[in-house]
Amino acid sequence: MLQFVLIFGLLMLTCTRSFCQTITQKYDIEIAGITIGHMTVAQVTSPASVVYDQTCNVEFWFFGKIRIAYKTLSRFDPNTSQLLRSDIDAHSNRGDYLSDVIWQKDHYDINVKQYKYERKAVETQPIDFTAMQLYFEEPVGRSRVFAEYFGDYATIEPTRKGSYRIRIDDREDEYFYENGKLIKIIKKNPIKNFVIRLSNS
Repeated sequence: MLQFVLIFGLLMLTCTRSFCQTITQKYDIEIAGITIGHMTVAQVTSPASVVYDQTCNVEFWFFGKIRIAYKTLSRFDPNTSQLLRSDIDAHSNRGDYLSDVIWQKDHYDINVKQYKYERKAVETQPIDFTAMQLYFEEPVGRSRVFAEYFGDYATIEPTRKGSYRIRIDDREDEYFYENGKLIKIIKKNPIKNFVIRLSNS
């Protein structure tokens, strides 16, 4: 949690000293047409950084009540578009998890620990496009995206105009855009798909 406080504090300090532009999008999370949670994603741009801030809260019943709350912060260099740091803080009634991806001058240290998924790795190539940016940028012409949650790359496959299939390991999502704006994500699940839909409110 401390790293979130430090990053957010630095961001707010930068914004108070200079121009800062924020774009916010809200999404509803559904299963079988029933809303089970909400997500807010913000892009905060200043001369010192570009930060993507995502918060999500979900509650549903699956052989018992499931509660999930997580926050992702990804910070980029505004001049080179390179990812500098990403942190994920997840809390649920099945445990608490922390993950981070940190640029260390010539490589990234990747330490991911989430529910039933862990990865430790080193990546030497600068990362310039991540899953957080998919909320604000249609991946036209791109073949892969770095997924902060997994600490690894996912493939991007266009399926039709404004629609993309994104795969990593055995997981698959579909992203839908209208006029370059993300309006819906279908997260494939063997039991029941989750739908993340742009909120009208």
